Amino acid sequence: MYLVAKFFLILYLFSSCIFPLEIIPKENNDNLIKNLNDANSDLSLNNDDYILGPGDIFKIDFVGNNLLFNENNFQFEIIKTGSAFIPLIGEVYLDGLSISESYNILKSKFAEELINPEFNLTLISGRSVQFSIVGEVRSPGIYTLSTVQPDSLEKKFKRVVDALLESGGLTKNSNIRNIELVRKIPESKGGGYKKAQLDLYDLVFNGNHSQNPILFDGDFIKVNKVDSLGRLPKTNFTNTLIEVQVVGEVAKPGKILIKNGTQLTQAIYYAGGPTDLRSNTKNVELLRTNPNGSITFKKYNTKIKNKNPNFKNPILEDGDIIRVSPTTFAKASDIIQATATPALNIFALYRLFE
Repeated sequence: MYLVAKFFLILYLFSSCIFPLEIIPKENNDNLIKNLNDANSDLSLNNDDYILGPGDIFKIDFVGNNLLFNENNFQFEIIKTGSAFIPLIGEVYLDGLSISESYNILKSKFAEELINPEFNLTLISGRSVQFSIVGEVRSPGIYTLSTVQPDSLEKKFKRVVDALLESGGLTKNSNIRNIELVRKIPESKGGGYKKAQLDLYDLVFNGNHSQNPILFDGDFIKVNKVDSLGRLPKTNFTNTLIEVQVVGEVAKPGKILIKNGTQLTQAIYYAGGPTDLRSNTKNVELLRTNPNGSITFKKYNTKIKNKNPNFKNPILEDGDIIRVSPTTFAKASDIIQATATPALNIFALYRLFE
């Protein structure tokens, strides 16, 4: 059972992680840490413009009639020199510019050949993204993530959670409330670096996707270690209701409000109970976020009768995540399906089948 579960998790991780690891040389690591310390704090990462670079492929669609130009639309790619060859206007250097800046340059050059050129500039395939990650992840290093070409442009871009998965996931000492991301500022906007502090807890439990920004080429991520001095117990004495999330093989997965003092098995039945044939009630996982940002994870056998002295049925705390694991048969039938919710993604981050 253990080996089968481990095998399926490895398959899941390999579906997102297909590039080999390259260890950060010490001198490069020192430079990255220096950039982290020198960067200016800025929380507006989600508003950053996409910066062009070699490997990006764009499409130009002209609007209206341009009698001097027979082609209404065409594609071009930025090559290693940072330039792109574009019909009618020739070679144009675009490396390091935003899409809007590139549009203005192209329009001014087209205006030398066409009367009132109007066109749309669209990114149809982004280049691979190289990023660095250090701190409390299982395999720190420099990684490359390739882009894909689905129907939606938004889905082409990799995000911070993808970077965490690529590096092997978080450790037991990871502070999910304090993940730092450093990004280079384009020279056209003054240069230098800026950084933001991300809160993975806010993403997972509150659905705040601003805490999971798109990765840019050259980004640097540091997962900080929890502060052992901050290990204070949670208190729910003033709350009559708490919110937990039950996922996996239950009839009604999702967030539920329960009374303070509710035990694990009760919460499973409040979520509709385990599903027939698919649920593994001998392997129920409980994930809890501590006040200092660390996470504790335990497995429970809820199938043992309460009379058994070894039976454990913990009292739940606000923000707990419960996952009722699928059986081996259910895993085999679902292996081609991707994990769909943030709550399940965080289980993958912690490589729970170890």
